[in-house]
Amino acid sequence: MERFEWLIEGRTGIYQDPALGCFTEDSIALVHFLRMQRSDTVLDLGTGNGVLCLYANALYGGSFTGVDTNAVQIALAARSAEQNGQQIRFRNLRAEDTPCAFGHGGFSRVIMNPPYFTQGDAGRHAEARHADETLLHDWCRAAFLVLNNGGTLTLCYPAERLAALFRALDANRLAPKRMELLLTDRRARLVLLEAKKLGADGVTVTVHPDGRKHAPEHERGSMRI
Repeated sequence: MERFEWLIEGRTGIYQDPALGCFTEDSIALVHFLRMQRSDTVLDLGTGNGVLCLYANALYGGSFTGVDTNAVQIALAARSAEQNGQQIRFRNLRAEDTPCAFGHGGFSRVIMNPPYFTQGDAGRHAEARHADETLLHDWCRAAFLVLNNGGTLTLCYPAERLAALFRALDANRLAPKRMELLLTDRRARLVLLEAKKLGADGVTVTVHPDGRKHAPEHERGSMRI
């Protein structure tokens, strides 16, 4: 059943339907990981109910476009933006088709929380992992094409699939620059990563202690590699 919830109390809300999937804390963590300017033009690949666009626009400003293949989710996202008075464009479109739809080099940032295999998807591990990696590669290719030179891709992905993520980024000339590992029970659960189009080597890695996704800087462990 459809419901409306606040992202920022009294200011920014979102319509979502649990039957179609609701946003998780991963999306919230990804938005807080972003580094944005009000002049940024942002494309959200696989926007779903639009949570990344809605929340990031409310926090940082900027011009946002979200695309997804689920027309019902896109309609919910558009309703949320209208309810909030936000000028956000939502399109029923495959991520892979965005370079043709929007042209090359038109965005300063791409954000995404792509679908991925989980350990709960029993019975088809190999097939699911292969499909995930193919999709990730296709979305990274789309991100490279729509980004301007020096533009950034910011995404979250399971820590256990970090090798696949690096393969997809490298194949599409997206250089990791910032990475945060979110821990659960002292094990890395999720990776938040920012990559730069045609960037040089060198990435700064930050590790958040258990349950401290937004810990103050002096309570984080970090290193540059």
